[in-house]
Amino acid sequence: MKKILFVDDSRDTADALRDSASELGHVGAVAYSGASAVNSAASETFDVIFLDLMLPDADGLDVCSEIRKGRSKSARIVALTGSNELIDRTQQCIDVWVLKPADMDELERLLS
Repeated sequence: MKKILFVDDSRDTADALRDSASELGHVGAVAYSGASAVNSAASETFDVIFLDLMLPDADGLDVCSEIRKGRSKSARIVALTGSNELIDRTQQCIDVWVLKPADMDELERLLS
């Protein structure tokens, strides 16, 4: 069982991913903004963080850098993006890049 944070400004997406993770036996939490993601990751320790890179209040890569300073600094960070153009595999903060929408099989693979 892993503790997972799902960060997405789309509440439906974040909630659906959390619910899917719960069905797989994990503990999920959600954050709907970059600021709330940084606060959550600073106050709790997560094993995995699924991070939308296109947040209305912050750049996802900046959020990732801030998360790396908090209690969840060793979490596996999975970047979620709807655009191939945003994938930058040289970016050191991100561990895994995933194109949206992530399906249940991919979610399960990433959490195993």
